[in-house]
Amino acid sequence: MQRVTVDGSTFEVRVRGNLAEAVRINTQYAPRLGPIRERARRAMEAASGCDVDRVLGDQALLVGQLSCPGGESAK
Repeated sequence: MQRVTVDGSTFEVRVRGNLAEAVRINTQYAPRLGPIRERARRAMEAASGCDVDRVLGDQALLVGQLSCPGGESAK
């Protein structure tokens, strides 16, 4: 598990195989999903070293599908 902060949003990111889970752990008043989704994607990419193809979830818990170089699992 890694803690990653992107543009004021802090996530705990867990990586397993080709999936990453980002749990937002800081408080934010009425966060919109669009900006949070993009920040979570960037946090998952930073933690895994892979590109993120898709992100699903809500403002608190997001899951991303990883696309790693050479088809390998995330680090």
